[in-house]
This record gives sequence, C-alpha cells and structure tokens, in this order.
Amino acid sequence: MQHPTFLTSTLCACLCLLSACTGVVDRRGFLADESQLAPFQAGVDTKESVLTRMGNPSQTGTFDEQTWYYMSEIQKQTAFYRPKTKERSIVAISFDDSDKVAGVRKYGLADGRVIAYDRRRTPTRGREVTFLEQIFGSIGRAPIQLPGSDPNLPTSAGGPRRQ
Repeated sequence: MQHPTFLTSTLCACLCLLSACTGVVDRRGFLADESQLAPFQAGVDTKESVLTRMGNPSQTGTFDEQTWYYMSEIQKQTAFYRPKTKERSIVAISFDDSDKVAGVRKYGLADGRVIAYDRRRTPTRGREVTFLEQIFGSIGRAPIQLPGSDPNLPTSAGGPRRQ
C-alpha cells in the first residue's frame, strides 16, 4: 500500500502540469459595455455624442480624419505556442462635414485579409562579410593618424592616446 502523501503529491503534480496547458486569454483594445453598443443614428448623433458614449477612438482614418475606428481583439495562447486570434471587432464610424454620423460599419475576424509579404531580397553593393571576417577583420590594422592632428583627441580607435 502506498503512502497517502505520495498520492497527494502525485495528484498535485498532475494538476500543475494540466493547468500549465490551459490557455491564457488576452483582451486588447476597446472593450465596450452594453450601453455603448446601442446603434448610432445617422444624421442625429454627433462627434460629441459618440465621444460621450464610446470614448476616444482607437484610431482615426489615415487619409480621412472624419472616420473613427474602435478596435478590439481577443487572443488565446496555449503554453509556448503563438497566440491565436479568436475574435476581432472593428467599428468604423464616419462623419459628414457637419460632424454628424454619416454611417457605421462593423467588421469581424472573417473580414480581414492575410497580406503576403514579398520575401525577395534587394542586393546591396559590395560583398557580404562572414562572422569570422567581422571578428578578425580589424586585427593588425593601425588607426590612421593624419599629419598635424592632435594625438590626444579621440579617434575611431577608441579614445585619447597615452604618451
């Protein structure tokens, strides 16, 4: 028969291992409550009423400051894996010239697009230097001393010269 403390410690160790695998949920951005989510009326609500209900926007339009964006995202990360986005919400509120709401659009995770970056490299002039060439490349090189210059001034060799 096994000792009860052994069983207890084994059970605690198993629970600790299992709890390490549970995901960590991270909520980012604008988190609205139910009173803020009531729909805005086009032509009635103004920038002031939107600011009062929603607060400052997460982002304004890059080329059109008459559009405000309220963004939020929920991510879950399990152990050492990369976080996965579980939910994304973007509310875009556009205003007309008289600062009244012109339209409200809502976007979700399904509306996003994956951007494929170009992996090609742009060649540079010269040649690539290896790691060892970088380390040993300056051995034996003497600092350049121009005639008539003060030897006590700092140079690229690292500081004033001793006499």
